[in-house]
Amino acid sequence: MSYLSWENLAVGYPNKHPLIHPFSGEVNQPGIYAVVGQNGCGKSTLLKTWLGLIKPLRGKVCINNMPIPNAHDISQGIAYVPQFHAVNRYFHLTVQDFVKQGFGPHHNLMESDIEKILNTLTEWQLAGYEKRSFHELSGGQKTRAMIARAIISKPKMLFLDEPLASLDSCCQLQLMDTLFELSKEKKVCIFMIDHHFENFESYISGKITFTRRHDQETSVVFI
Repeated sequence: MSYLSWENLAVGYPNKHPLIHPFSGEVNQPGIYAVVGQNGCGKSTLLKTWLGLIKPLRGKVCINNMPIPNAHDISQGIAYVPQFHAVNRYFHLTVQDFVKQGFGPHHNLMESDIEKILNTLTEWQLAGYEKRSFHELSGGQKTRAMIARAIISKPKMLFLDEPLASLDSCCQLQLMDTLFELSKEKKVCIFMIDHHFENFESYISGKITFTRRHDQETSVVFI
């Protein structure tokens, strides 16, 4: 099974110099896949292109062997965790209500769903916080709540935009431990952006490394 594949993919914005020149790759096993590079080299743009949020300048992307953006119901198997600023509108919600959003806007909540939410909060070290306001959480707790919200619908692919940012080393290690367990026990394919992964090489199954050259072109290596 091919979770994600891309062929001759060039990434960027229309009428601008490409951020990433054509490259190809395929991921066909669950695990943690790191997208690494300095600011401004195109990591988040690549992630959004994979998700179909931005059209590629060239090439194609397939998820579960279905091309983007023609794949129907593809979002049912995918979860995306953006950076903090993208969820500001939810800050007034309780943690339980925030995680509930992961079921979707038209989901009729049942008693079993409440149990699932509480179990998920426990898995992500947020037991007892369900009635707290989201904005009262620490940075690490907010990150875990955002991931809990994303995985409540049991996706097979999880995309994370800099989940380790602003976390201390202890919180980073806790988060990587839990993500590693998620990838192994529930066979979830996880793609995560960060500036470096030197301390977590043993956790990752593959890595895409971005290098900005002096001519402002970005070279990409996928291993």
